[in-house]
Amino acid sequence: MSRRKSVDEIKGHRTAAELAARRTEDEHAPGLPPKPQGMDANWRKTWRKWAQSLLNRSLLSRADGAALARLTDCDLQGDRDGMQAIIDATWINRKPFTDTPGQQEQESIVDSLPDFLRAVDAARKSFAVRMQPGATVCFDDGGVYQWPADDAATIARDYALQVQAGTIVAGELIRRAADRFLRDLDEGHARGIFFDPIAARHVCQFATTFCALELMPWQTWVLANIFGFKRATGYRRFTEAWVAMAKKNGKTRLASAIGLFGLIADGEKYPDIFSAATKRDQARLIWRDARRTVTDNAELRAHVQRWAGALAVTANDASFTPLSSDTKSMAGLRPHFILADEVYAWADRAQWDLLVKGNVSRVQPLTFAITTAGDNRLCFAFNKFDLAAKILRGIYSDDTTFCAIWQVDPEDNWQDEKHWPKANPSLGVTLKLEHLIKTRDEALQDPSGVNAFLQLHCNVWPDVTLTRHGSITTARWDACAGLELIGCDNALDACVKFLELNRDTPMFAGVDIGLTSDLSAVAMLWPRARFAVGQELVDKKVVIVQAFAPEFGLLEKEKSWQVPLSNWARTGWLQLLPGDMTDVREIRKYVVNLHDKFRVREVGFDPWQFSVPAAELNDAGILCVGVPQTAKELTPAVRDFLAAVHNGGIVHFGNPLLAWMAGNVALVESEKHSGIKPEKLEPNLKIDAIAATVNAWHRLLAAPPSSVYSTRGIQFV
Repeated sequence: MSRRKSVDEIKGHRTAAELAARRTEDEHAPGLPPKPQGMDANWRKTWRKWAQSLLNRSLLSRADGAALARLTDCDLQGDRDGMQAIIDATWINRKPFTDTPGQQEQESIVDSLPDFLRAVDAARKSFAVRMQPGATVCFDDGGVYQWPADDAATIARDYALQVQAGTIVAGELIRRAADRFLRDLDEGHARGIFFDPIAARHVCQFATTFCALELMPWQTWVLANIFGFKRATGYRRFTEAWVAMAKKNGKTRLASAIGLFGLIADGEKYPDIFSAATKRDQARLIWRDARRTVTDNAELRAHVQRWAGALAVTANDASFTPLSSDTKSMAGLRPHFILADEVYAWADRAQWDLLVKGNVSRVQPLTFAITTAGDNRLCFAFNKFDLAAKILRGIYSDDTTFCAIWQVDPEDNWQDEKHWPKANPSLGVTLKLEHLIKTRDEALQDPSGVNAFLQLHCNVWPDVTLTRHGSITTARWDACAGLELIGCDNALDACVKFLELNRDTPMFAGVDIGLTSDLSAVAMLWPRARFAVGQELVDKKVVIVQAFAPEFGLLEKEKSWQVPLSNWARTGWLQLLPGDMTDVREIRKYVVNLHDKFRVREVGFDPWQFSVPAAELNDAGILCVGVPQTAKELTPAVRDFLAAVHNGGIVHFGNPLLAWMAGNVALVESEKHSGIKPEKLEPNLKIDAIAATVNAWHRLLAAPPSSVYSTRGIQFV
């Protein structure tokens, strides 16, 4: 990626100095002053009342913010003398402005829900004529959009510029998301993407005026992204949004406002809004915030019907309901908005698929997913998290998914509070620094709390969870992927290319059999290998593993083990065998096929359950050697394997199934065994692929050096 641009280098964007100069020029121009932040609903309502009155008489200027705020305070306190004194000092002798405030200022203080809905509908209908040829940003109602200082689109753009310039502390992925936003403002039209500042303004106005949500800049930026970018059809560009950050930063409250907008103001026919989670109580959190919002606002209260388990609007036959993971109840649903809460707790993607597949008949559906990092990377949520990171890094292209991931970067010292805003964009507003300091200090005294702090307050998926203490950390294992050596950006392509390049390169194989409760695996191990055409052999050990499982009972295993077995089966890492038990004859056939295609020196196998097929293979001229599964036999191979992982001497190309098992295995000296042998951390944490790899490694160490490294004259006898 190119270097990060400075604020001044962003084409078409105002610098902070230019904005300050413009504010100075416009100080005494007619119009609405910047709206104060952080005030309660009653204060804002009184402020708007006086602002509207003064605007109607053409007496209000943009410089009257302080006087208007004092007038509001006096009104709320019942101080009539103070009110009169402020009016006399500021407005009594002022001549009405000849240039009346523009439509934008008039609309920005509208309190009437019917008026607001009419304005939203009018802006939606005028979108086609407001698109500019050769530009991404559409016209405003009054002509070319001028980026007024207090408008939602400007706040969103300024947030992105400050992130990009480093004045807002942000992690790598948010910096990339800000770059994406600014780049799309400039270049989006070339891909048929346009930005509607009125749509961004309206959704933010709805959140502040009717939902009493004082938007922080990051929230305005999220809303402006999701609702501002559109296709030429006028429909939203983004159909999915993935927003991840630490706990207590206001993402649930934001989701409730989005849900209410979809219920009331999105122009969809018969919209169904669902707040979804695995547990009923969790699913009700977003919905409960929305219900409270309706209760607290007189206009929403008159417009929206409130039931025990639903919100409804009669005018457009709309509904807003919470939905937990009773997947049978989801068949036939046609969601308009899906508000997916704390996705890290979703055991698998069944609920997600049922909901998302149901929205295909909607003209502009939205799935708004919010989450904090989980404690187990081998889950649906981490796969979505990883995909979002790839989108932001430009590895995977998807113009329909908005991604915003606030997290402490891997190289940051999580104990240092200066990094915490990277995961907590609302730090100092919805949560206090003192609370995080106290929690950090407790974790330092009790290390068992470190993973929870990383997960909940740094939005980091821990390498090792509290329940697993394997010998191979995720960081160590990932460092051995070796994709850069083969010139591929994904594991499947890398394995295919490598196998083509190394058909004549000597290798060893290892077999581990699991009949029902485990998987089976065949590991291929190259002592040296080539990674490019015509390249000499490189001193890197390469391991490629094929796993096997009976097809019957696969989904039960997937739920019990909490890993995506069905996805691994679809992508080829796991080969399904007929029936409910592993047929070892199928594994034997695989080894025969392997021998026919590659230069297999020896096959090491666990004698349990594979002695008979091994004898048959030996009779066929394929050398198979039993590897007793004892610490005495396995210790040298295990030590050499671990050393290769820790010093980067092994390449595995990122096979996700193998990575799961690498994290599940304990490879430590044991007084009980007088050595080392692979052991599971828990019954559901399988290690068959690692066991097969160790069996192959055992035969590698036992083979004479000349036969290991020779590329000619190998005899399979």
